[in-house]
Amino acid sequence: MKDAQVRQILRHHRDGDGPIHKLFRTGEITEHTAPTLRDRMIHLTLDARDTEADLIEDVIGYVVQVGARPPVTGWRTRR
Repeated sequence: MKDAQVRQILRHHRDGDGPIHKLFRTGEITEHTAPTLRDRMIHLTLDARDTEADLIEDVIGYVVQVGARPPVTGWRTRR
């Protein structure tokens, strides 16, 4: 998954200034990012929004693969 895809998927799932918003806006990944995304995926599944839940699951895979990191310079323009 590419950085631009992560941003596109998360565009409608930002959580104020929480972990999802930080990933969307800066590329930052903390120990709270994957659990917060899992919660969002569960809520989407319970709301019968399975396609969106599947996309969030893809982002979770990205987060787990990349691991924790600080904000990324130039994140908003990375492809």
